[in-house]
Amino acid sequence: MTKQELVSEMATELGLSKKKCNETLNAMLEEIIIALESGNKFTQPGFGSFKPVETKERVGRNPSNGKKMLYPKKIRLKFKASEKLKDEINE
Repeated sequence: MTKQELVSEMATELGLSKKKCNETLNAMLEEIIIALESGNKFTQPGFGSFKPVETKERVGRNPSNGKKMLYPKKIRLKFKASEKLKDEINE
């Protein structure tokens, strides 16, 4: 499902304009991003949670030439689906 398809479904379900639904979705996603950037966990009951996790700096190998290279530390997101979501998908 694309973002525009989601906006269309929201507009139909809620009886709002697509423009208003798009603005609402953008605002919601922006707030989630701000929370994750600041190191906070985002949880949506019945769906799951996103948690930022910092990985350590490490030495690896470039697969194309075999030379050692340094991978910098970075923030990755971990997603854990809720039991309710897992149950819904597996019905």
